[in-house]
Amino acid sequence: MAEYIYKAVDMNGKKIEGSVVADTKEGAIDSLRKRNIFVVEIKEKGVLSRDVNVSFRKKLSIKELSMFCRQLSTMLMAGIPLITALSVIVEQFKGRAMGKVLEDIYKSVQSGSMLSRALAEKGECFPEILINMTEAGELSGSLDKTLERMATHFEKELKLKQKIVNALIYPAIVLLVAFGVLVIMLVYVIPTFVGIFDELGVDLPATTKFIIAASNFTRKNIIYIIIVIIFAIIGYKVFRNSEKGGVIIDSLKLKIPLIGKVLLGQATTRFARTLATMTSAGVSIIIALETTRNVINNKFIEKKFEDIILRVQRGEGLSFPIAESGIFPRIVEILIRTGEESGTLDSMLEKTADYFESEVENQVTRLTSVFEPLIIVLLAGMVGFLVSSIILPLFKLYGSIQP
Repeated sequence: MAEYIYKAVDMNGKKIEGSVVADTKEGAIDSLRKRNIFVVEIKEKGVLSRDVNVSFRKKLSIKELSMFCRQLSTMLMAGIPLITALSVIVEQFKGRAMGKVLEDIYKSVQSGSMLSRALAEKGECFPEILINMTEAGELSGSLDKTLERMATHFEKELKLKQKIVNALIYPAIVLLVAFGVLVIMLVYVIPTFVGIFDELGVDLPATTKFIIAASNFTRKNIIYIIIVIIFAIIGYKVFRNSEKGGVIIDSLKLKIPLIGKVLLGQATTRFARTLATMTSAGVSIIIALETTRNVINNKFIEKKFEDIILRVQRGEGLSFPIAESGIFPRIVEILIRTGEESGTLDSMLEKTADYFESEVENQVTRLTSVFEPLIIVLLAGMVGFLVSSIILPLFKLYGSIQP
């Protein structure tokens, strides 16, 4: 996926500038055309532009998006005009990065632009699903209900994300402590005993010799080790951001024992929830699928979605392309087919999302219950091995001086 900067005009001839994320330039133009935005000039954002963008503009977090949608929908349902509601929200976030973005949107709407168009002009900050849903709400005259639906959507996504993060905090801290202990032992503790062993001429066991060799290597090459780690991280990110590399890495992630099931469940939940939210608002299935593909956050699944979208465009329905793609579990295809046959696709997709959200929560709980004792045992074993490698020669020395 790449980001493209564009200059365009809308159906009223108003000039628009903004950015859009798409696979290709043609895809970006097509995506804008579907929103009745006609491109005059478009180019891919360069490296320098992306760096500046990171500093001054960023994607709003899920929490910020949920707050924005919830507050705006609540005020609109209370009968407060859109301009007034936006001014209240702008005042609330004044002085923050989000406040500047909302202020630009307020000014755009105040000058006569539709809210969806104003959000599209800030496409680098707002997800495509919110822009498309807002447009659908404006066309149907139910913007307040649409924003409420989006607030619920973002809140559920945030809830799932927080549960996963909270479950992984403890294992991450333990691993970090284990790594810190290992470095301190190798760099500072072990060398203090090396001089003692050399001075006393103790015959060292193999484990102690290994630990001392590891300590010497770490101390002498610590700068090179740090450089290698940094380059490895940079290399991984570069490879991960490439089209082919991203597909390979994300496909391998799904095959990792235990963790792969959690990642697939999370992607399935995001797919079903996003598609349900958009189809229930009257967004066409093709636009809904294209938007859903961009929020799954897995390049391997995104690649598979290209064929699914093409087959749906040919009129094959959704359940059969989903089943033959082999991405999601069998139950997803069954529930989608049931929804298509009964005319309740959005309802069945929502149930699918709820089911897999519950499954992900249970899997994360089981994963944590397995990892926590395992990590503690590994940490204890590592420290025990290091300590015993130092104590054994001391015991041997003590035994040799006994009468």
